[in-house]
Amino acid sequence: MSGRHGVPRRPARPAPTPSRGHGWQARFFAKIDKGSEFDACWLWRGAIDQDGYGKFRLPDKAVVGAHIISWELATGNAVPPGWHVDHLCRIRRCCNPDHLEAVEQSQNTLRGESFAAKNAVKTHCPRGHEYTPENTRWHHNSRECITCIRQRDRERRQARRDEEAWNQTRSDIQN
Repeated sequence: MSGRHGVPRRPARPAPTPSRGHGWQARFFAKIDKGSEFDACWLWRGAIDQDGYGKFRLPDKAVVGAHIISWELATGNAVPPGWHVDHLCRIRRCCNPDHLEAVEQSQNTLRGESFAAKNAVKTHCPRGHEYTPENTRWHHNSRECITCIRQRDRERRQARRDEEAWNQTRSDIQN
C-alpha cells in the first residue's frame, strides 16, 4: 500500500528528538511541521533557498540543507562525500527521514525531473527505433539513432542528386 506521493507506508518509528544540551537541535526541530497522521511529509518552515530546499544555520555558521541534517540525525551517519540526500517523496521541503535516502549524485540526478532523467528512461528514438547498443551512437553526451542517421544521410544524398539533375536539365535547356 502506498502513502502520499507514492512513498510506501512503513511502520511508524519514533521521530528523532532533540538531545539535552543541544540548543541548535531544539531550534532545528521547532522549524519542522510534522503535519497530521494523514500527512506523511514533515515540512520545513524555516528558510528556503531559491530551489525550494530548506536551509538551517548550524552553530559553526555553516548553512546546511534541512533534509541533510534530518537524515544525519536519524541515521547517526554523515552523508558520504559525493553523495546526496534524495527526497523519495519528491517534496523538497520534506524533512521526514523515512522519505530521505543517501544516494550517489548520478542516481539522484536520474531519479529527478531534469532533462537527463527524462531522456535516460527513453527506450526509443522519436521515430520509434529502439535504442540498442547496435543502433545507438553517442555524440556529445547525447544518444543518436543509427537507423535515423542512415535514413537522413540517404535523404541528403538523394536531394543532392536531384538538385544536380535539375541543374543539369536547366543548363541543357538554356544551351
